[in-house]
Amino acid sequence: MNLYANLELTREPFSSSPDPVFMHETRQHATCLQELEIALRLRRGLNVITGDIGTGKTTLCRSLLRAFAEDCEADLHLLLDPHFDSPENFLRMILGSISRLAPDPALSLWELKEALKQQLFRLGLVENRLVAFIIDEGQKISRENLELLREMLNYETNSCKLLQIVIFAQRELEPVLAAMPNLADRINVRRRLAPLSLAETRRMIRHRLQVAADAGAKPRVRFTPAAVLAIHLSGRGLPRQTVRLCHLAMLEMLVRGKTQVGFLEARAAIRPENGASGLRSRAGLALATAAGLCLVLGALWLSVNPSGPVLGPRAQTVLPAAAPAQEQSQEQAQPQPVTAAGALPARPEARAAGLDPQGLTLLPEREEGQAAPAGLTLLPPRDQGPAVRRPIAPPVPARLHVAAPEAAGPMAARAVTVSMIGQ
Repeated sequence: MNLYANLELTREPFSSSPDPVFMHETRQHATCLQELEIALRLRRGLNVITGDIGTGKTTLCRSLLRAFAEDCEADLHLLLDPHFDSPENFLRMILGSISRLAPDPALSLWELKEALKQQLFRLGLVENRLVAFIIDEGQKISRENLELLREMLNYETNSCKLLQIVIFAQRELEPVLAAMPNLADRINVRRRLAPLSLAETRRMIRHRLQVAADAGAKPRVRFTPAAVLAIHLSGRGLPRQTVRLCHLAMLEMLVRGKTQVGFLEARAAIRPENGASGLRSRAGLALATAAGLCLVLGALWLSVNPSGPVLGPRAQTVLPAAAPAQEQSQEQAQPQPVTAAGALPARPEARAAGLDPQGLTLLPEREEGQAAPAGLTLLPPRDQGPAVRRPIAPPVPARLHVAAPEAAGPMAARAVTVSMIGQ
């Protein structure tokens, strides 16, 4: 019974089995797989791949076996559990796997080594075959058996190693290798797999859905960005945890009769458990909730003002004294005749002005009666000749009325020179 038939899926997209078909080749996984294949074909000896639990070591191991599946000249042997009580049992298992014959139980350790060496020379030199021994769960190998593997690397010709060894192990093997420098310096490819980033998690989910869909068909189910973020934070970027959470989220989606995995389905899949894992799940869920809320608020803010609060249009502030300044600037830009005394022509109507130590202040008409009017301040020019710099004899009038030239009076004989410094 196919539970995903109505979603245009022919198989389960988030299976817990290490199927190499579903392997999403991130940059580190693709690089590691290529380096291992090159090292095996060049017969360079020992290679070690380490990583935390659930980083994709087993899937990478299956992908390496798949790369040599159609090579008729390659003999690849897979060991899933390398834990053995004694080096004799470990060597007996290796000899039986390579020769495809059960060794004689009466053979001693030295005789087993000689039989393995003769078998490797026959396969490598006479038949020109590639013999590779791939070990998964390599952290279970004892130190004595690691020393035995080091001795097997001495089975070589002048140009190549006769036995190729690839070890996939958790990071518990790293301090053991550090304590064995005579083995560590023989490692050709040594990689440590890291957790996936958020973008790699999103691409892995899409890749698995596309592989599980019909040929050429687009799967109907999709994961929202909030759901991907919640799953990534809860699974800490580990492929195994991500696949498990995606499977539970899809089951929750089917129960609710939907075709889209949203944040609610992801939250239901991330059920807190007892212990430290429950605390990590709750912390990841809280962080995903906060991030989703920030995304929603940001979208609402940008919908109100597409440019945002910083890049939005600047508010224009109109100053009360800007209008008289603009009018005066426009009048000054027009060609006007100048009197013999150097004064400006008369204005259509009188304006009030005030003198203070900072300069001449033109007062707005509506604020003539105020003691400290707000208007346009004309600072005394610095380069207008000695007439401007002549001090004004006291008393200084509190208000200076500049009248039109037509109004003959005592103040008309005095010429007032006004210089505009600019806007």
